[in-house]
Amino acid sequence: MPSLLLALLLASATAPSPTLEVLGDQISACLGREDPVCAEPLVADMQRQMADSVAAAYCRGVTDFLEGKFAEARVSLQKTAGLTHAPASLRERAQLYLDLTISTAEVLASAKPHKMLNGRVTVWLRPGADEVLLAYIEHVLSRTLPILEQAFGAVGDEPIAIHVYPRSEDLGRVSGLTVEQIRNSGTIALCKYNRVMITSPQDLVFGYAWADTVAHELTHWFVIKRGGPGVPVWLHEGLARSFEGVWRGRPAALLDRSERQALLAARGKKKFITLQRMSPSMALLPTQEDTQLAFAEVHHAVGWLLAQGGALESKAGRPADGQAGRLVSYFGQGLDETAALQKFSGMTPAQFAAAWKKDMLAVDLREQNDPEAQLRRPEKLYFKSAGGTAAVLKSLGGDARKFAELGDRLAVAHRPLAAAIEYRKAMAAGQSDGPLLPTRLVRVLLDLNKSDEALDYLKPALEAWPEHAPLYILAGRAQLVAGKFREALESLERAAWFNPFDPQLHDLAAQAHEALGETQEAAQARIRQKLVAAGL
Repeated sequence: MPSLLLALLLASATAPSPTLEVLGDQISACLGREDPVCAEPLVADMQRQMADSVAAAYCRGVTDFLEGKFAEARVSLQKTAGLTHAPASLRERAQLYLDLTISTAEVLASAKPHKMLNGRVTVWLRPGADEVLLAYIEHVLSRTLPILEQAFGAVGDEPIAIHVYPRSEDLGRVSGLTVEQIRNSGTIALCKYNRVMITSPQDLVFGYAWADTVAHELTHWFVIKRGGPGVPVWLHEGLARSFEGVWRGRPAALLDRSERQALLAARGKKKFITLQRMSPSMALLPTQEDTQLAFAEVHHAVGWLLAQGGALESKAGRPADGQAGRLVSYFGQGLDETAALQKFSGMTPAQFAAAWKKDMLAVDLREQNDPEAQLRRPEKLYFKSAGGTAAVLKSLGGDARKFAELGDRLAVAHRPLAAAIEYRKAMAAGQSDGPLLPTRLVRVLLDLNKSDEALDYLKPALEAWPEHAPLYILAGRAQLVAGKFREALESLERAAWFNPFDPQLHDLAAQAHEALGETQEAAQARIRQKLVAAGL
């Protein structure tokens, strides 16, 4: 809550006292960290001192909203928004929170809470197929939380709320973003209003890296609690990007293939996204390509910056203890970006930006044995509610699309040999650099029991598009046929981290567990299969 708003709040008091001003500052700090546990007793004190004031009603409404008490928040915020004698800016903010309160309550109306990790986390989602996510989410959280607590420090016993929304439209309703902004930028999750909010992978044709996304948004949660509202967007996003893969052992400073490709392409075009352009939110960037580039830049920027303040990685490959937390804590102490950067690295923001960009332009981003890697683009996200599979086919060039559509019809007609011929024609057309065509070709080759030829296409496809769930399912299928049951389970588990809503994934997993004599695990896989199939 900015100081201007605090002034408006206190202006509603008949005779603001020094004590009331201190109380207002304290409430402002708590709400700035989106911390209702901190704000609760302070707001109660304000209500005792200013029982009928618009300031107390507003603070009560926002606190209840952050705490998930939507019915109570609605009453207080309606009171504030409807008072014509209240400052206009305050009424506008109250109306904003009121609209979000109503929308969030409506979106969550049929959702059920699921407590995890001894009540540390509550996951809200609708009964049905999305319940397949619960065990996976708990696994990610059990690994991520200890690492974040080590890096940023404990942030109290406040429970963490995670909301899973069935559609991207729901994310827009509870966040204030438009559907167009979400789809253009590829925004599928947020951490805002004291909750982690993610779109279910069900809403995307091929899913997305939702498990990393949970860890990414959880990092934002820690940064907000530790640093408050003053942490700049580029640092927020760079830290979240750095920590999103640590739950699976990925070093925080390591750029992945898609990030290296994005930076290589930007070098070639001499066109980057400035740190200033990333504010107030990366969700406002115009295209998914711009968003991917921005994330690559801030990932490298934060890795480079933390290295100036000490080693980014410990010997175990995890972020150095407390290093990120030390930087973020300076913002929590009230320092601005200039003062925080100088205290951490001895550089001004301008000096940091210049030195970091120099390093980014010089660092070796090439991949060994892959001279064409820089020509490939990161995989685009395709929302089912924005055209689904038809939108994927539209991404192909004219001839490639024609051959692919014919191949699809032949595959559905159980003519895999003829389908394979058309898919090869589509690939030869050279008008696609995505995983769609290799995936389709591998599938029909496996139908033809040509596993060796299928693997010739599958291995390079997995290297090129490591976030495409269907490729891992096909790998699991091929490994299962070859009797490599443990390897099959590893491939299928990787598929689940992107899209656990394919019944075939769980069917194949059940078969692999049965072959290994793991009857209990096989039964659980069959339960997941039925749960997902029922949602189709």
